[in-house]
Amino acid sequence: MAETKRERPAGLDTLSLPGPPSDDQENPAERLMGDVRHGVEQRRYLRGMIFPEIAVVERLYGLSEKEVRSAIRRLRDEELLQLHDDYQETYFIDVGRGAPSREPAGAELVAQVAELTTRLQELSSRVQALEAIVMGRDER
Repeated sequence: MAETKRERPAGLDTLSLPGPPSDDQENPAERLMGDVRHGVEQRRYLRGMIFPEIAVVERLYGLSEKEVRSAIRRLRDEELLQLHDDYQETYFIDVGRGAPSREPAGAELVAQVAELTTRLQELSSRVQALEAIVMGRDER
C-alpha cells in the first residue's frame, strides 16, 4: 500500500536563506548548499527548522527546479536535510548521526556567552535611556 502524504501546509514558518549577493560569481547551486552548511555550522539553522519551498529557493537563487532538487539531494546525502514524513515536498534541517558534532568547543562557547552578555547589558542600558526620554524623565 502506497503511503500518501498530506499537502504541505500553507504559511509554515521556514528558515530564511540569504540568497546570493548580487556580485557573487559562485555557482548559485553551490552557493545554496554553502549557505545551508554555513547556517548549520553557525547554528542559525537548527534541527527541525523547515526548509523553504522549492519555488521560493528557485526565485531566491535563480535556479531551475531541477537544480534545486539536485542541491536538496546533495544536502540530504550530507545528512543536513531530511524529507518530512507527513508532508509532501517538505524538508527540514536534521544533522545526521554520522556527521561530526557541530557544537562549538567549550572555550568558544564560553567566549560567545560572554560576548552576548556584554551586548545584552549594553542594549539594556540603551533601552533604559530611551525609556527615560520617552517617559519624560530625562535627567540630563
